[in-house]
Amino acid sequence: MEGSERVMNTKCGPRPCLWLMVPIALGFSLSDTAVTAQPTVRTAIAPQSTSAQIGGEGAKALLRSAAGTAADLEHRPALWDWTRPLSAPAKVSQAGGAASTAPAAVSQGAAAPGESADILDEVSVTATRRPTRQRDTTATTYTVKRADFQVQGARTVTDALVLIPGFEGPPSLGGVRNSGFNFLRGFDDQRFLVLRDGVSLQRSGNNRSDITRFNVDELESIEVVTGGATLRYGSGAVGGVINLITETPRGLPKLTLAYEAGSYGFSRYLAKYGGGDDTLSYNLIFASLVAFNNYPYSFTLPNQARFYGPTVNPNAAASGLAFDADGNPISSFGQPNPDPENSGDIDLYGYLKPEVGPPITVKGVADNAFNANDSYAGKLVFKPDPANKLTLSLHQQNSKFSNDGPGAYGFIPCFGGALPPGVDNGTLSFSRFLPLNPDGSESACTVTPYIVNTASVNLGINSLLGNYAAPYTTSLDGRVNFPAGSAYPNAEPATGTQVSYRVDNQTQTEAALFWDYTLTPTASINSYISYYRLTSTAFIAPLFFNTNFFGAGESPFAVFQPSQPYNEGNKLEIQSALNTQLSAGQTLSFGINFVQDRSYAQVGGGTRFVDSAISRTSAFLIDDISFSDQLKANLGFRYTYSTQFGSVGTPAVGIRYTPTNFLSLRANGSYVFNAPSIADLTVTGGFLLANPGLRPESGVTYDVGVDITPAQNLGVQVTYFNTYLDGFIGFAALIQDGNLRFQRQNQNTRIASGIEVAANWQLTDQLRLRVAYTNTDARNVGAVDSVEQSTYPYFFQFQDQSIPFNKIAAALSYANQRLNASLLFRYDDGKRRGVTGLGGSTDFTPSFATLDLNVEVPIAQNFTLTGSVFNLTDTQYEYLSGIPAPGTTFRIGGRIEFGGGAQGSN
Repeated sequence: MEGSERVMNTKCGPRPCLWLMVPIALGFSLSDTAVTAQPTVRTAIAPQSTSAQIGGEGAKALLRSAAGTAADLEHRPALWDWTRPLSAPAKVSQAGGAASTAPAAVSQGAAAPGESADILDEVSVTATRRPTRQRDTTATTYTVKRADFQVQGARTVTDALVLIPGFEGPPSLGGVRNSGFNFLRGFDDQRFLVLRDGVSLQRSGNNRSDITRFNVDELESIEVVTGGATLRYGSGAVGGVINLITETPRGLPKLTLAYEAGSYGFSRYLAKYGGGDDTLSYNLIFASLVAFNNYPYSFTLPNQARFYGPTVNPNAAASGLAFDADGNPISSFGQPNPDPENSGDIDLYGYLKPEVGPPITVKGVADNAFNANDSYAGKLVFKPDPANKLTLSLHQQNSKFSNDGPGAYGFIPCFGGALPPGVDNGTLSFSRFLPLNPDGSESACTVTPYIVNTASVNLGINSLLGNYAAPYTTSLDGRVNFPAGSAYPNAEPATGTQVSYRVDNQTQTEAALFWDYTLTPTASINSYISYYRLTSTAFIAPLFFNTNFFGAGESPFAVFQPSQPYNEGNKLEIQSALNTQLSAGQTLSFGINFVQDRSYAQVGGGTRFVDSAISRTSAFLIDDISFSDQLKANLGFRYTYSTQFGSVGTPAVGIRYTPTNFLSLRANGSYVFNAPSIADLTVTGGFLLANPGLRPESGVTYDVGVDITPAQNLGVQVTYFNTYLDGFIGFAALIQDGNLRFQRQNQNTRIASGIEVAANWQLTDQLRLRVAYTNTDARNVGAVDSVEQSTYPYFFQFQDQSIPFNKIAAALSYANQRLNASLLFRYDDGKRRGVTGLGGSTDFTPSFATLDLNVEVPIAQNFTLTGSVFNLTDTQYEYLSGIPAPGTTFRIGGRIEFGGGAQGSN
């Protein structure tokens, strides 16, 4: 902007120099020309001078300026220069802002002026809710900038966070499951918070956020504060917070248009328009992303389940064995034998055997794995005077997606369950499902069997539990008879989904108004009010229920019906905080926060509705103290009162000691809690049972770490973390009215501990290497595994099936002006097999490594070609157990930009 102002204020006679105005009108930036290197032009020439008023020295200055600029125009520089530095070095003041420097050209792939390569000088707002350097806070904070999104080719937030230690999320890549299974330090998105500009995006109904569907097009940066952030952000911040910081453009208006297409139905559209100055700025964005994800796959399960039949015990007729029209046996399916002492009369047809079969290879097409969303965003910032700043932020996202795709295509059929009083065999009485010995006695699932997930496998397992006369005798289309568990490959060559081809439609609306008021040079009031609304409808195709087994009509098994065919959640949040600097080394923050969550849901297969609301009011006091340049500390306390569970207090303390310029030690500890969701408390429908007696989870988290900066262009962060959460809310398998049900219950304890390493090395002005390593041990503990345990064998003593023990990501990137390229390496040492609620195992999926290539090549002054190739080595792997990833995929597109000046954020 400043360079443009110099041009506009330079006069050629009585009128502006038209030859200087032409490139501005066409949207060309002159920041790469000598104009930006002439800081004396504006001071040498009076802004309103004419040729008749210019003195001798002024005329000489004008000639020098014109000559220099004309020389630049005679020989237009290349779109990129392989050796030219990206930006001039900048100094960072003690207050954390950029010191005044001469203007410097900044490319899209470079750090902006005022930034420093020293990780301790990185400025963030999330850890303290105000701009603070890393060296002045104790929290472990990681930052991903807009330039990083661009170099990495990230289109979603989960793609952008691939180099954040402690974060586990499925990469979209136009082909991997793109909802759910997101974790931060071993806790899912019900236990870490996603924020947009500091405001929670946690859903009212289920406390989730589905971060995978958020795009990065409007973001300036993403800040991740790992570890408990309950003190500053309240319930749900056990694993930490992920703050999506939106862009506030500055400069001449700029229009950006982009389009991409890729493998398996991937497409993306983007239209973005924004600009402004210190008084008023605006940003308007439309983005659309579609991924059909209909890719072929192949993977091998280590063994397979075996079921009794079709040969049955010759003495089983006494138990009611029947035959169909073709003479094939039809099981009575475990009806009690009139002579219990004669075990030979028990018909085991369709029951699980203790023995397992050989490995089985699963092949198919992910034909029910699509995901599509349209996003609209608007931001308006108005600063009428130096003391007041108002920000209005609006967002709308409409989504349609397959609820369970792609996968899970293999799962474990057996599960335990507490026996009813007086019952000796839970499997024969339909209270659980375990392997049976030939004499009918139960056997524990010590050797894990797997079955391939097909539509009729689900019918078979659940009809067994439903105590129907013929549990599972025909395929989905009614053609073939087979015992449960043997559907593939004999009868159904195509795999199904666990939610019966369910499709969800969602609309998500956000509105927030921020008011920042400066009371004095050392005190400010920061307030906001926000409204969040999510509506969702869930459908299962009627064709699924029109089978030979059931006849026409709807499935009699409630397990196949969505637990909430329709739900609507609303969140209202209001907060005001006073930040005051009591002294040069002490800042005190005091705030009040109010949140009301309301959920209106259709439940029970659409037969009734639930309308519930929970309110939470919090007060927090935080003291950040700088004893010296070497010693920093913070401590605070948050008091929360909820209409659901009463009151809870969450203290926290942190310390940072920096004995030398290249070494800094830090430690943090806090009490954390997480409130159960409204759905867990109230919703009964489908395969879910409500539990109004749930209580909050509570525990303690701490971490210790070291930041090493041996050079300004090299930084390493190493952190050990440990968190335990008592009363962890998990699923328990129950039998109600002869049907399998799951209920959320307070169980024992969940622990998560491990090591995070983040390294950032700016090798040259153009080359940068980033490495992230995470070791995580995340599991539920505190109970003894037993077949008598309702959650056996999934929940206790096993590593979480969605989190690998070890994970590495590394990116080597080149950024020079508008030319960007990066190689992204990912390694995962495998995840435990199993499916939530249906069992677990000691088997692990194979480890895998992938390599991605992303490039951006300027073709013209305002047009850039973009391209990505994912999984260059065509590695065939399972991202999660039974959820295969695609082989090599690609994207190609372009971006065109019109207008614009010195862009940035304020």
